[in-house]
Amino acid sequence: MVTKLAELVEMVKGAETQSVAVAAGQDPDTIGAIARAVKEGVVNAILVGDEVKIKAVCKDQNIDASIFKIVHEENPAAAARKAVSLVKDGEAGMLMKGLVKTPDYMRAILNKEAGMLPKGGLLTHVTLCEIASYPKLLIATDAAILPLPDMDQKAKMLGYTFKVAHALGIEQPKAALISATETISSKIPSSMDAAVLTGMSQRKQISGGLVDGPLALDVALSPKKCEIKGVGGPVAGQADIVVFPNIEAANVFYKSVSLLAGGTTAAVVMGTLAPVILTSRADDEEAKYYSIVMAAALAADTK
Repeated sequence: MVTKLAELVEMVKGAETQSVAVAAGQDPDTIGAIARAVKEGVVNAILVGDEVKIKAVCKDQNIDASIFKIVHEENPAAAARKAVSLVKDGEAGMLMKGLVKTPDYMRAILNKEAGMLPKGGLLTHVTLCEIASYPKLLIATDAAILPLPDMDQKAKMLGYTFKVAHALGIEQPKAALISATETISSKIPSSMDAAVLTGMSQRKQISGGLVDGPLALDVALSPKKCEIKGVGGPVAGQADIVVFPNIEAANVFYKSVSLLAGGTTAAVVMGTLAPVILTSRADDEEAKYYSIVMAAALAADTK
């Protein structure tokens, strides 16, 4: 079982190398992260974008542009569409956002005829967190896409997080449905959803791992807090996955991991035909690099 991001890198290096198609791949941070991933044998890269600008950035960063395959397309929105087509045609196993506006990037992904969202799919942002105070990698969702997921959406989110956990070698991942309390209350909708989803898991309507909730974040992650509060169960104190009730809670957690806990994050969008890397403008090169690694692990796992 992979417990550190560095271990995930080594696991990916031992698998068949996948290609990543980068939409408008001419911004310095993305090129730096992609170059590192290519040099370390994590991925091959197809940069779809302005060839002149790509080569200029490579020159500025002392990167040999020949390590990439470059597909010239000056228009960022058109570059996004071309990058998506490369993934759909099997020339690349994952997609990454470069210097293209998020609406244009998402429009290419969600296009009904030429996009990457299958029927019944649900776009979900899944984060992988390495935190020094936690003994293993922690999977969290959804910090960027779904504002207020309903119960059916949370069921799909669980399925996607289980796929990530399985790619890490976790055979029976433990998922905690986060709420403000462990008590089921009609006044706290997230606790009601958690109780129903836990029941669905017990009845095998949700498969792929163990589910328990509602659980407050402290008892989901801390055995000591569980002992103090008298909370037990198959997930409490040892969660591999935390599913948050809304985007506000998940986003605050996501940013707190790096800003306050000194942690490292990686993130992909699930629910699509292939892993999609959607990093924030505020993410540094390391976060982008590990997001590439995470996507490569998922792409290899589906082969």
